[in-house]
Amino acid sequence: MSEQDQASGLRKWANLQRQQQQAEGAVDVAAAEPVAEHVSPLSTPTRTALEEPRTVAPPRPKIPLIVVGLPGRGVVQVSKVKARLGQWSTLGRNWAGEPDDWDIRIVMAETSELAQLSDQYSRWALWISSDADAFATMFRTLRQLHEGGGPRRLLALHEPHLPRQGLLDNLREAADYYLNMELLVLAR
Repeated sequence: MSEQDQASGLRKWANLQRQQQQAEGAVDVAAAEPVAEHVSPLSTPTRTALEEPRTVAPPRPKIPLIVVGLPGRGVVQVSKVKARLGQWSTLGRNWAGEPDDWDIRIVMAETSELAQLSDQYSRWALWISSDADAFATMFRTLRQLHEGGGPRRLLALHEPHLPRQGLLDNLREAADYYLNMELLVLAR
């Protein structure tokens, strides 16, 4: 039998199998088994093994992190937070995971839903800028959180070059002493 007749015979067989499977309501054989349309006279047809279907794990739920202290709510602000989490991750902070593991939500400290958000979410962070008015601005934000029923514990998110002594320690101590809030400042 010639190679072209063999390919034609295989196609007929596959069509017959497909019709029988469809009549029984089963899997389409043509979709499950590849059939060679053209066989080169120099090569011999080889049957390829079916690939196992890949099991795709469902996406892990993202961890919500509510961030206050950033001006605005745009993509740029979320990118700043993710970049900082990424820096901590590369420093070996396992809790930081991958930046894309987090669902970053920017919230204004003066929002009326602050108490509800505080009850709903356990992970909060304060973005601390390093400009000249940073202490006054950040303390005002913490005071608004305190008065609005916000969280009592926040992670200090700040630029990597900002030293712990000075602004960060002063802000942490003022939050503790005046507002009974814990500001978690991570050492390098």
